[in-house]
Amino acid sequence: MKKALLTTTALVALSGAAFADSVAVRNGGTSHHTHAPTIVFHGEANIKYNIPFKKVTGGSTDGVISSDVDLDVTMTSPGAYSATVSYGMEGNNIAGATVTVGTPLLEISVGATDARGGGEAGADASYLYSDIDRMSSIGEEEDNSDWYIKLPNFGGWTVAASGKADQSVAGASNQTSIGLTGSVGGLSVTAGGMNDSGGISVSTSLMGATVKVAAANIKNAAGANTQETGVSVSMPLGGMTLAVNSTTVDGTAHWGVDVSTSVSGFAISVGTDSEEENKFKITGPLGPVALHLEYDSDDSSLTPLTVDPTIEAGVTYSVPGTKGTTISASYSNDDDDFDEGTQVKMAFKF
Repeated sequence: MKKALLTTTALVALSGAAFADSVAVRNGGTSHHTHAPTIVFHGEANIKYNIPFKKVTGGSTDGVISSDVDLDVTMTSPGAYSATVSYGMEGNNIAGATVTVGTPLLEISVGATDARGGGEAGADASYLYSDIDRMSSIGEEEDNSDWYIKLPNFGGWTVAASGKADQSVAGASNQTSIGLTGSVGGLSVTAGGMNDSGGISVSTSLMGATVKVAAANIKNAAGANTQETGVSVSMPLGGMTLAVNSTTVDGTAHWGVDVSTSVSGFAISVGTDSEEENKFKITGPLGPVALHLEYDSDDSSLTPLTVDPTIEAGVTYSVPGTKGTTISASYSNDDDDFDEGTQVKMAFKF
């Protein structure tokens, strides 16, 4: 996480100054917002006690007390021609900030380490392509583009392009990508391309179900092209939702089935597939705490625990009368919703 040290007094003073700058007083004390530039600080601080996994011979499993801070600042100048500067305050190099400029026609984002252009922070333009489970994404989900240009209303479509700033670096030219989303005649269309990889998907609503088909040509790490096709159907069945998908990747067929529902405030989902990956997840209120329990028979993402199933279990208590203060106890060998290891944590959001 991003590291920073800023006193509470300084945060209050800066936030107060930013808010005051966005408000004007008129007509004998009546105040109203004038859409002036604003500065917003947001982030999380925590302190935790964690018992780690023993990953190597002789590795320690002693519990460790530690703290962490994730602090970001966003500065916005609104208007028809707007600018937003986002900066993770983990260092003193403001040149590493992300700058986004919006105009009536297009949006441009530039960042030395993260263009922050797509649905995920820093996504490549090709990530606008929406595939089906087990098919390959085109491009990287985050931290891969130095620049990102998006036309949000190009004849009713969203069109984007992204890439690396320094084309002299080996392989940089292969990172240039394009993406597209939009709808026509009741069909929702997504497409994306990067280097020799490209894909397209089309989805629509049919008799209450959502039907989606996708096709792609993927150039793998060895330089060979593989063909991928897939279809998925999601339909409501009473109080449940049934999702079924079937894909063919490089000549090999796969299938998957998931069922999700809500019972007494708990969100429950179960699923299986052709690779015998069985999964179960339940989240919801359990008395004064929020319960999270997740099991996946597929391998854990943490080496050397890859022969074990994925397990995440935890309870989180939101402290009354506070804004985002939580106390949690958890176990995880996936490092997804909770930190890896066995842990007790108190977190504060601001």
